[in-house]
Amino acid sequence: DVSTDITVPTTWSLVDSPIRVNPSSATGYLSFGDDLTIEPGVVIQVASGKGLSFDGACSTFTAEGNATHPIIFEGQLGGTWKGLAFTGACSTGTDDRHEMSYVDFANTTDAAIAAGSRHGTVATPSSNANVGNFTMDHMTFKNVASAFEHGSGQGTVITMSDFSVEGSTANTACFNFAEDTVATLTEGTM
Repeated sequence: DVSTDITVPTTWSLVDSPIRVNPSSATGYLSFGDDLTIEPGVVIQVASGKGLSFDGACSTFTAEGNATHPIIFEGQLGGTWKGLAFTGACSTGTDDRHEMSYVDFANTTDAAIAAGSRHGTVATPSSNANVGNFTMDHMTFKNVASAFEHGSGQGTVITMSDFSVEGSTANTACFNFAEDTVATLTEGTM
């Protein structure tokens, strides 16, 4: 069980799975101020209405599963959750800053991945700069409001291959990129 913000480099291991996230912060987000690595096969179950926010400047997010051991982000007890938000800009070292492989997202009320700010109309913290780069492959998005959206995050670079978006729950685009985004999407279905 994880309820307090992460301020040091952290690895979520298969032996500890499922990781149950229920942030104690009034913001409704578990904030990461440093690097997070998730091992293959880990299941992350987020409390209803809560989310994860990557707020550290130049910190990295690595979630690399494989074909037999994907990483799963879902709501606790089959419920819905907000999604991931990336708010920490970085002026140097953005290549492959956030890497995801064989990651499945399910049942979000907002975008599975939000770049630039947290979810919502008055979302803070936020950044008007590149909060990536995002390198992703073998991604699935099921019953999410959208797969990827911006809250600002101008100039973010996204490369995604072998993906599917199924059962989008909002009347929005599957992908809603920020100004000056460089997006390369290949071998996907929506």
